Amino acid sequence: PSTFAMTLRKYLSNGRILNISQHEFDRIIKIDIGKKEGAYSLIFEFFSDGNIILVDPENKIILPFIRQTWKDRKIKGREPYAPPPSQIDPFNLTIESFTDILKKSDADLVRTLAANLNLSGPIAEEICVRATVEKNVKITDIDEEIIKKTYNSLIEFLDIFKNKRFEPVFVKKDGKKIDILPFKFESYKNYDFEKANSFIKGLEEFVKQKKKVKEKKESKVDKVLGKLERQLKQQEESIKKFEEQIEKKKFEGDLIYLNFQDVEALLNEISQALELKDKQSEIKRINNKDMVKIFDPTENLLIINLKDTSGKKYEVKISFRMSVSENAEKAYNDLKKIKNKLKGAEKSLEKTKMEINEVLKKKQFEKEKPEKNIEKKEHLFWFERFRWFISSEGNIVIGGKDAKSNDLIVKKYLKEGDRYAHADIQGAPSIIIKSNNFKGDDLEISEKTLEESCIFAASFSKAWKQFAEAQAYWVLPEQVSKTAQSGEFVPRGGFIIRGKRNYVQCKLELAISLIDLNEQKKVMCAPVSAVKKHSKRYVIFVPGNIKKNDFAKKLSKAFDIGVDNVERALPPGGISIVELVGVKL
Repeated sequence: PSTFAMTLRKYLSNGRILNISQHEFDRIIKIDIGKKEGAYSLIFEFFSDGNIILVDPENKIILPFIRQTWKDRKIKGREPYAPPPSQIDPFNLTIESFTDILKKSDADLVRTLAANLNLSGPIAEEICVRATVEKNVKITDIDEEIIKKTYNSLIEFLDIFKNKRFEPVFVKKDGKKIDILPFKFESYKNYDFEKANSFIKGLEEFVKQKKKVKEKKESKVDKVLGKLERQLKQQEESIKKFEEQIEKKKFEGDLIYLNFQDVEALLNEISQALELKDKQSEIKRINNKDMVKIFDPTENLLIINLKDTSGKKYEVKISFRMSVSENAEKAYNDLKKIKNKLKGAEKSLEKTKMEINEVLKKKQFEKEKPEKNIEKKEHLFWFERFRWFISSEGNIVIGGKDAKSNDLIVKKYLKEGDRYAHADIQGAPSIIIKSNNFKGDDLEISEKTLEESCIFAASFSKAWKQFAEAQAYWVLPEQVSKTAQSGEFVPRGGFIIRGKRNYVQCKLELAISLIDLNEQKKVMCAPVSAVKKHSKRYVIFVPGNIKKNDFAKKLSKAFDIGVDNVERALPPGGISIVELVGVKL
């Protein structure tokens, strides 16, 4: 059994379930289990990647299934358990708070209900249908009457749950069950319904039916890939739209200034006309002007025709309550806002591309049908995305493979208590020494581990092809910065180090072997002392003239593993074998 299972057995065996509760309106279930020494809690969090947390009678975490850390919340041993910030509970909404939430949104009604009120999409649509309100109406276009109708619809819908007036039904399309509901939804009026004796039993039946057709559907990886590709397409379309809007807003601002005198004269005419008692004849006259496309003061609408330098006309919407300069500045300010949105969209696009690459790698891994022992193993540890080794003391040490992964490991994985190592050579990888083992248990970082990490940093740099020795150093996390001062330049994948560097003179000598990690066979290339600690069969080597691929082929046969697995683990350059321990090449 796993450590987590053994811990549950230790603390909860022969306990009595005292209570099962939901934390407010969150996806958190708490089971209180009584023992002689007090009540333990087993907490299930059904959001993000999910988690199970064992908590003692003093509300301190004994052990989580997954250790997690956020800016204002830590889920790890010996920390007090605190749920995430409370979400909005629609059961406790007043008409005032409901109105306030709606008016703060810039989305349409159905999306606001789903996202801002902690409701699902189908429920949000059902509330709109019951309220006889158009679901896609913009929040900026709704009045008090629509808000009240929607609120009453929400309260009536939730009352069914409060009073437990359930009549579970299956939803059917073309004779097939496609969903199950606790009662009939009016938004499903175009579907057939079939009575279910019990919602829970009906749900079990529905899930079993889904499982039967599971093999006919795409794999989980394909689903994720499809979702990401659709997301990428949407992001590309958004970027294109933002770029077009930027060009349009700049053009509008320029056109307004280009036609400054004509626009100013028109705005003065409109201002004078609106001060008259009999406005209608003047409004009609202004609308008949060649320059005016539409003028409707009751709708605050003014669209005019403006000429560019070639005399070509373009329609531009302006405000007759602003001056010429204010209208132009508004166009330029809109342009700035759109530019900021464009930057955010471009960052999201790059993130999506990286995620797609990771999924494609995973898909390729799934497609492979390797014959070697190591390739039959399915489990990939998170650190295998990078260069890595396990120190002789058990710490995980990871290193970047390129500029992008150098940035990633520092931003995502360098935490308080860890250490950072680097070689004094351009292009050397960033190395993170974690203050935990591969299972996530806390572990001190010893001098031995720091020395091994510096050797690792130097060996996987350009020094391998040039020298027999090189210098590397280690520092604390707070000494590592991406922020450059005046006169400094930080390239991609590089960092600024502030303060004292702890240098280590490193002999460029490594060893490679197969090690056991949680009953998994993994290729590990690392400083000799680290490999010796974890294996009895290994090859010690230094920089030399044997081609990397030739060496990998020999090791592949000796260890009965794929050539690629060996080659990926080796440093960049030739090899010279120093010693074979328990291995024949």
